[in-house]
Amino acid sequence: MNRHDFKKAFKCLGPAILPVIHVATAEQALRNIRIACGEGAQGVFLINHDFAETEMVPILRDVREKFPALWLGVNFLGVTGKDAFPVLGGLQREGVVVDAYWADNARIDERRDDQVEADEIAGTRADSGWTGLYFGGTAFKKQRPVEAEQHGRAAEIATAYMDVVTTSGPATGEEAELAKIAAFRSGCGDQALAIASGVTPDNVMEYAPHVDAILIATGIDFPGDFYNIDGDRLRRVIAGARADGDAELLTTDPNGDRGDRWYLYRIAPNVRPGVITWNDPSTMYINARSFNAILDDLVAPFDRGEFDVVAGPDAMGFVLGAAIAARFGKGFLTIRKAGKMPVDVDVAEFSNYTGRSGSMELRKPAFHPGTRVLLVDQWIETGGTMAAAIDLVERQGGIVAGIATVCLQETHGAQALREKYKCSTLVLPGTTLQDQIDSGRPDFFDDFDWECYLPDRSET
Repeated sequence: MNRHDFKKAFKCLGPAILPVIHVATAEQALRNIRIACGEGAQGVFLINHDFAETEMVPILRDVREKFPALWLGVNFLGVTGKDAFPVLGGLQREGVVVDAYWADNARIDERRDDQVEADEIAGTRADSGWTGLYFGGTAFKKQRPVEAEQHGRAAEIATAYMDVVTTSGPATGEEAELAKIAAFRSGCGDQALAIASGVTPDNVMEYAPHVDAILIATGIDFPGDFYNIDGDRLRRVIAGARADGDAELLTTDPNGDRGDRWYLYRIAPNVRPGVITWNDPSTMYINARSFNAILDDLVAPFDRGEFDVVAGPDAMGFVLGAAIAARFGKGFLTIRKAGKMPVDVDVAEFSNYTGRSGSMELRKPAFHPGTRVLLVDQWIETGGTMAAAIDLVERQGGIVAGIATVCLQETHGAQALREKYKCSTLVLPGTTLQDQIDSGRPDFFDDFDWECYLPDRSET
């Protein structure tokens, strides 16, 4: 399958992230599917690690019934397509659609000109009538070793037999050498390429530019737990994969603070001194990749069960607040400027970053006492607007479960907020960038590229 068509089918900017669930029971599989989907994975693979492939069939039926729109793949451990394709064809005829089959060993032999076993498997696939995608393991772990100089040839041969050429590191949980992946990328040409085994939140960005799908299990499981996905680790993998187009930004900052917060260097400097604040974070939002990376990092410290509703102050708090509420499947509560609401309200006075006084309003009642509220704003400079929002929430018996913002300026009482509330900020405290922001003008403003934030047309 052409790699561009593959990515278009998944509608993802970087490689498709496909968690591999080692199935123990149907209930356990369903629970982990919900976690994977909730974190934004493009689909899942199920694999039978401790039982025969025949016992996987009723689980596939159950999963498809519960998740009719899920992109679902399967690996029948220890068998090839010769045995798997007839089963998949039978399931498809009864209405149980499996979107992909992954074989650890597609029987590609780079030492030969003829591919007897691969040809036989291809014939079985055609006869089965199954129409899904074939992920074929080539130079895969636990199979016959393939010499490094033959990796490119193996990949090239594989393109004739499968939709997605799939390779791996040397063993479960061990990462593949980048030279191997580069050779496979070259050998595959425009064919889709997947990697399995050894990908983690810490190294995903090394592989993301080269591959079109990442099949990941141990890299996102809880330590010592082979059967359950850690949603936080999966979220970090997805964030890293999305940022692959910005890899250069991650390695060129002389201060070493750019890290995985590359999007912060798209904040635009103020060109109207004395009129508005000194920068414009909204330039990070217009680009799809940076906006989604922002949301990934803002929500990372919070668990869905920690709060009941998201609230944001008028007006820029609406942007990030509503997006975060949607990420968590929560409702969104608006905290408005004075005079905007046609209902009974509580009012709190404040002074903003310009020194002007104002009022914020919250409908009355907005929630039941004891409701846990996550407060989100674009920027906390003097803290006046956030203080008013906190006052309004707590006045109605709400509990401030946390605060999320692009930046919490350390020069205006940030420490007091951090000590009292759980805070998530994109500008990390203690970094050079935080120091530069507190002083008034980051170094990167001197050569700011005004086109860096414009949306890539390929993202729309």
